[in-house]
Amino acid sequence: MTRILHLSDLHFGTLEPGIEGKALALAKHLRPDATVISGDMTQRARAEQFRQAQAFAAKLPQPVLAVPGNHDAPLYNLFQRLTAPYAGFARTFGAELEPCLHIPGAVLQGVNTADPYAWKRGRLRTGSLARMQQNFAAAPAEYWRVAVLHHAPVPAADNTPADIADAPRALRDLGQTGAQIVLSGHTHMPHWGMAETAQGMLFVQVGTAISTRRKTEANDIGLLELDPWGVTLRTWLALPGQDFREGPQARFRYEGQHWVKEG
Repeated sequence: MTRILHLSDLHFGTLEPGIEGKALALAKHLRPDATVISGDMTQRARAEQFRQAQAFAAKLPQPVLAVPGNHDAPLYNLFQRLTAPYAGFARTFGAELEPCLHIPGAVLQGVNTADPYAWKRGRLRTGSLARMQQNFAAAPAEYWRVAVLHHAPVPAADNTPADIADAPRALRDLGQTGAQIVLSGHTHMPHWGMAETAQGMLFVQVGTAISTRRKTEANDIGLLELDPWGVTLRTWLALPGQDFREGPQARFRYEGQHWVKEG
């Protein structure tokens, strides 16, 4: 079994008091094979916020794959936003903004969907899609293909439309890369399921792991347990001032090239 811990939208600069240690304790207890952070490490892309995010990520179970979110580019420094929007992220988490990680049973491909020319909305770049397709094609046939991005081309849990440029095309293009599981954040609302037009991909969104910028009552962290037949999705939720407790879970089976929800 391959276990992937999924966090997103840390938003350092707006932390829920006392939650950082609780999240780290849970992560250590779960003992995943890899940790994924799907964007928005910081609230305002400030140097101190990136340092705090780096210190937090260093304490998570390794290896860690992280991608930028829209908040990881400066909002008010327009010159830097247009000339070097991800300089702070690169100094902290490495120059590769779209890392690829191989672990037993899975290949994880990071995708930078943040767009410095549009504050909130994301986009899928042609180069990102080509890189993902190449790395997925080169992986062993039995490995799960997992894409990690900040913006997903599917609606949020409350049916808010996908916050990405040309969502139907992005959904189609993403499917053509060979991706089977797509991990994302951005909406601050946990959600999982298949798009009607892309049942070959399972979309998994988590909310904010440790920030006060919740859109649900609890912070949340996800865990994927991958086996040769499918994936079990597990969640842990923390109400303000409380510890993380196990929440809803779901089981999806992969049949041919389609996902089927069990139970």
